[in-house]
Amino acid sequence: MDQAMLSVARAVEAGATTMKGVIDATGLSRLKIERALNALEKQKLLVRDGQGFRGTSPTRTAQPARQCGSCNACCDILEVAAVDKPVNQLCRHWRTGTGCTIYERRPQMCRSFVCAWLQGHLDDDWFPAKSGIIVHFSQDAVNVTVDDHCPDRWREEPYFSKLAEWSLNGIKRIGNRGYATLVVSGAGRFLLLGRTVVPEPTLFGTAFLPLTADTFRFWRAKSPEHLQRLHERIAEIEQIRQEFGSCTIPSNEDDDPQAPYRPALLRLSHHA
Repeated sequence: MDQAMLSVARAVEAGATTMKGVIDATGLSRLKIERALNALEKQKLLVRDGQGFRGTSPTRTAQPARQCGSCNACCDILEVAAVDKPVNQLCRHWRTGTGCTIYERRPQMCRSFVCAWLQGHLDDDWFPAKSGIIVHFSQDAVNVTVDDHCPDRWREEPYFSKLAEWSLNGIKRIGNRGYATLVVSGAGRFLLLGRTVVPEPTLFGTAFLPLTADTFRFWRAKSPEHLQRLHERIAEIEQIRQEFGSCTIPSNEDDDPQAPYRPALLRLSHHA
């Protein structure tokens, strides 16, 4: 069961019976949810009828591998719009010694959320109450949220090497199976490309080329058209590398190349 199916199964088991309910609980797109629902139906783990969605039986894979214990990091670090809870602010419904005071009527996001440590994907160095880092998976991203009391913790070891490893795995995957590794720390937003950190990635995407096995040169796109031009130039760089054995990579992070790309790249690389 992939991560999208797992998220949808948890949401349905927690009480989500409509498409809107599952979207609110998982944050996934309608298309991804529909694919997950179809797959769950084929495996006879879910039924759709006039009353909405319902699970046929609890799935063993949907159960956490661990228990939260003393950790309430998700109630402190994560944003929960349904109860007007901002990121890195303890939920007003949390009480020391009591826990969640609205547990029986908590939002779907809270019901279905299971962090990567709780699922058993990470060792005890990543215990959120200790590390100040919450990791959770979506179908197209590894999402990392950091406590603002230790905003640079994710850059330290053993955390950074693991995040870089995930990032490289996501980059190497083919087609729509690839995923991004995204970090939210205070007001900062970061995209990881191996050990290269892209600050404040744009909504339009980031074009990149490998420099070493785990570092990259990157350009943040300012529009869909800009991203297309960057990708066209990268394709030309790769072609020149194949023909001549090398090609100098333009260094200006935010430059905006204009076709034709080949003559300028050949001159820059002294191949003209």
